[in-house]
Amino acid sequence: MFLRLPLVLAGLLLALHTSAQTTLLRGAVLDGQTNAPVPFASVGVPRQALGTVADAEGRFQFRVPDSVAARAPRVLVSCVGYQTADLPLTDLQAAAPVVRLAPLARQLASVTVRAGKQRVQTFGRTAGSTFMTSRLYTEPGLVSDELAKEQGTLVPLASDCHLRDFNMLVAFNRFKCVTFRLNLYSVKNNLPDQPLLTQDVRFTVQQPRGWVKVDLEPYQLYLRGHREVAVTVQWLHSEAAEGQAKAFGIAAVPQPGHSILTRDKSQAQWQQTKPGYLSLYLTADVYRPAKTAQPAAADYALPDSLRYLQQLQGPALTELDNPEHYGSNTATGNTIAVPGGLLYYERYGRGTPLLLLHGNGQSIAAFQQQISALARHFEVIAVDTRAHGRSVDYTTTPLTYDLFAEDIRQLLDSLHLPQVDVLGWSDGGNTALKLALAHPARVRRLAIMGANLFPTPEAIEPDFLALLRRQLREAEHHPEAGQPHRARLIRLLLQEPQLAFRDMAAIKVPVLVMAGEKDVILEKHTRALARSLPQGQLRIFPGATHYAPQEVPGLFNEAVLMFLRQP
Repeated sequence: MFLRLPLVLAGLLLALHTSAQTTLLRGAVLDGQTNAPVPFASVGVPRQALGTVADAEGRFQFRVPDSVAARAPRVLVSCVGYQTADLPLTDLQAAAPVVRLAPLARQLASVTVRAGKQRVQTFGRTAGSTFMTSRLYTEPGLVSDELAKEQGTLVPLASDCHLRDFNMLVAFNRFKCVTFRLNLYSVKNNLPDQPLLTQDVRFTVQQPRGWVKVDLEPYQLYLRGHREVAVTVQWLHSEAAEGQAKAFGIAAVPQPGHSILTRDKSQAQWQQTKPGYLSLYLTADVYRPAKTAQPAAADYALPDSLRYLQQLQGPALTELDNPEHYGSNTATGNTIAVPGGLLYYERYGRGTPLLLLHGNGQSIAAFQQQISALARHFEVIAVDTRAHGRSVDYTTTPLTYDLFAEDIRQLLDSLHLPQVDVLGWSDGGNTALKLALAHPARVRRLAIMGANLFPTPEAIEPDFLALLRRQLREAEHHPEAGQPHRARLIRLLLQEPQLAFRDMAAIKVPVLVMAGEKDVILEKHTRALARSLPQGQLRIFPGATHYAPQEVPGLFNEAVLMFLRQP
């Protein structure tokens, strides 16, 4: 699924502020020792979403409502490597005011390198998807100053490590360039607390999408005693691209137990959006005694190495690290007509026909970690579901899994395939069950990942259902260009399928039921589904989420192949 997370309506708030009586605050931030400008210093009113970031020359200006100014509040001016200046708001109403920041004394952490006890480890979310994206910039058309907005998430960390790099998955960037500051904080009550960096780590994003890597080696960043840190990025500067709407988002997933952290200005209160986990991670050299067990990190680290890192394709992410161009391979792609639309599919390999059905908001490229491995043993037919990827839907009626299953039946007829194996992920698993119920003779074996029989809190993480309801209201009231089916796809998740465990008795073929240990589909539902099938088998992937095919592709592919090749 492709979702947008509305963070905080900063644009609306500021529009209300500027329409009322406001006071202009401005000034310049200088180094208290050298009198040199301090670039991109943060300026904010404590506990309020009011403030800005200075420009590269240290100059800033912003407005506050007169009602706020009348209370004579304070203004805090801060920057990494400097002591925070606390001054009366009225000081910034004078002509050409100057704020001087006192540099902090830098203390370099001493590091003892213990031969043979160092290893590289990854902390954070290394997998990306289009199931959800978290916007950093307001919706197109709103007038809003996004300077100083921060967004991040909590990341587990080894207690003694040297940071190598920071990585962030850009879902979409329609600016010419955006400059960010990387911030690391200690954690208190599941929120960012004290800043940990003494050097200003800034980076600029120019690419429209994909992974951004920031080399941290020049900063010599050593952290000790932190089992968890808050990792955030702060918006410092941007340049609009001519003819493009202003929009920027980071890839995310609705992972239970995690939240996306946001604040509009440097002194505003932190807000949490649950469930949510940004696709960002740190790579570090970890110093630990060999006999000491590492904290469980299957949820955060890639199974083997970064070379396995691949991304799903969808409306916001296209052809990320996809050397085979699965989902856009014109050499093997084709279309067939179905009532009210066109279905796009691609074929790879030889052998028993194996149909791949992706999830809501995804496309064929969701299986880019699986296609080549499966095509060594099967003839793989990967399909873009109606209203997804390159498949076209001309209808406006509600989307249903029955409709998807009927489309697949017509595809099989067109390709003269009397019977196939099916691998379905998420919505694709639901469609596979519908196909097996409606046309049992067409299915030889089913492998389903993250499927559900009904969309209730007994089957799906309740926080995720609440998120879907919020997203549906947003999609209905603020439709976006380029996403004509967004509301219909979300409504599908909230209203379907409507199956019962007793219905599964009609599926006589072998079925492998799979899910991640931390899936948004509740484990008790997955286990009950497997038990309800006459030939059901169960596989739960430890530490993985709804994205197990991407997070643990080796284990996932092995499980699928072993099942499909059973006698």
